[in-house]
Amino acid sequence: MSAAAEVWAGLNDRQRTYLRALYDVDQALEDEHRQRGARGTFDPAPARVWRRISFNGAYSPVVSRLRAAGVYDTGAGATLAALRERGLISSETTPGVLTDMVDVWMTRAGRAAVRAGTGVPAARTARPRWALSEWLWRQMAAVARAGEDGLLAEQLASTTHLYLDAGHGDRRGNRAYLRTEQRMVPVTYRHRMYGNDQTWTTSQPEYRYHLTDAGRAHYAEHLGAYRELYPDIDAPDLDVQAAGADLGPAR
Repeated sequence: MSAAAEVWAGLNDRQRTYLRALYDVDQALEDEHRQRGARGTFDPAPARVWRRISFNGAYSPVVSRLRAAGVYDTGAGATLAALRERGLISSETTPGVLTDMVDVWMTRAGRAAVRAGTGVPAARTARPRWALSEWLWRQMAAVARAGEDGLLAEQLASTTHLYLDAGHGDRRGNRAYLRTEQRMVPVTYRHRMYGNDQTWTTSQPEYRYHLTDAGRAHYAEHLGAYRELYPDIDAPDLDVQAAGADLGPAR
């Protein structure tokens, strides 16, 4: 057994779940960095800058993975400390107004442990130039799974909108595969005042993501290839919703 495999074997299930979640995000960042370089927008910043993982920031992809696994709770700090003590990650904490913000970096030892323990290859299979990264394709598939209702904007991970939202189409490297629909939804408020319950209903905007015509065309044309490239992503067949349907005002 290799040293990296022994390290993995010495972790408990919770620690492995955290380390694998961090590894997946680390690899997505690496993939995006490589993709920008291929488009001629290479970032010369050191790896510590673009590999930084916001652990508990808004819409953190790590948090969403850990919540899905049922292990994001008050013991998160202790788990990170256990991984840090083993040299599998490094981290920094910045004091915040409501909570301290934690940034994490995978170490080489951490990546090696995940690869040895899970069999994930060190190098990803080369993908065609037309293909999205695994991270962006995962978001496209999530929108497709949402169907005609669309995916709530807050459920779209991290900075996906900068790369796929038609509203950012003038940004270099953006592919306008997603668009937002605004709906007004009713919201009921209840308040107790002077011993009486008061209830009133108003409305507030809700934003949902849908595939654009270009997004649907790309999705349908390359779905089979994406399923081979990223087999762990649940990418359904598109429904019969007509391309170009009136889904409301885009932004």
